[in-house]
Amino acid sequence: MKYIILISLILFTLSCSLDRTNPLDPMVSSINAPNKVTSIYVATTADNTIIITWDPMSTVSGYYIYRSQSYDGLYELIKDDGNISSNNYEDQDVDIPGNFYWYKMSAYILVDEEKLEGYRSEPKTWN
Repeated sequence: MKYIILISLILFTLSCSLDRTNPLDPMVSSINAPNKVTSIYVATTADNTIIITWDPMSTVSGYYIYRSQSYDGLYELIKDDGNISSNNYEDQDVDIPGNFYWYKMSAYILVDEEKLEGYRSEPKTWN
C-alpha cells in the first residue's frame, strides 16, 4: 500500500510540471471564444413559421440555433448556420397552435478546423 501511495505522489508531482498544450488555454493563447449573440428577435407568421433574426457579428464563422418547448427545458440544436452573411432563420418544423417554443443562440469560430462555441444567449420567444 505504501508503494502505491508513493508512486501516486511521484506521478502527481511530475504531472504538475507539464507544459500547457491546449491551444485554447487563455494562459498560453490569444484565442477567445465569441461573445454572446445579441438583439435576438423571434416572431411568428400566419402560416406556422417562426422567424428568428439577430444582429450579425463580423468576427465569427457561424451560429448555432437551439430550440426548446420550455424556458428552462432541454435545448436541441436545430441549425448550424455557417452562412454568416445571413442574420435570420425560419423555423418551419413547428406546431404553433399546440406548442410554445423558446430559442437560444450562440456564435462559433473555427480553430484548427474545429468549432469553438461561445456562450449561449438567454432564452427568447415571440412574446
